[in-house]
Amino acid sequence: MKPNPTRMTRCSVLLALAMIIFVTTDASAQEGGKFASKGTTERGGSISFQSTTPVSRGSTGDALTILSFQPFIGYFVTDGFELGLNPLGITSISYSGSSATSISIFLAPSYNFQTDRKGIAYPFLEALLGYTSTSNGSTASGFSWGGRAGVKLAVTGKGLLNFGVQYLQITLNREGETERTGTNQFAISAGFTVWL
Repeated sequence: MKPNPTRMTRCSVLLALAMIIFVTTDASAQEGGKFASKGTTERGGSISFQSTTPVSRGSTGDALTILSFQPFIGYFVTDGFELGLNPLGITSISYSGSSATSISIFLAPSYNFQTDRKGIAYPFLEALLGYTSTSNGSTASGFSWGGRAGVKLAVTGKGLLNFGVQYLQITLNREGETERTGTNQFAISAGFTVWL
């Protein structure tokens, strides 16, 4: 099946709308408070779309299209310490007439530091522990882990832009495999969350 850019663009728009609804629902329900304080809830995530077409000596090859949706919800159990969850990350990859979809779920405990009195910048350290499964005709899955570090910047009264660097060791073993198969991923990420 060839990648369909129009269909992928429509999917991206629909996922972006779903993300906006997810992060803004009840955003104005609570007033006052301070981000990263006990009892605060953070919701949001990130969406990414990438299309790459290789060119060699003037000829183009098959396109590689990647669409990724990563929601997030977190709750501060104490000031600064957040128990987070990436409940259902979905990545779809289309290439050379075929496709693969991976689904992941990660626990994401983190510590958020406040560096200024105005509460604009919050550097954070986050652990990622979870499970990944992929399917492209056959299924592979396994325990995955990693970490992320970055900064959350307050851009509105309740909105935060998130920038970070991330490492993930993804395990994708087929049934009966005893040695690890998978990927080691390094990424630069950006996202948006709101806090209540």
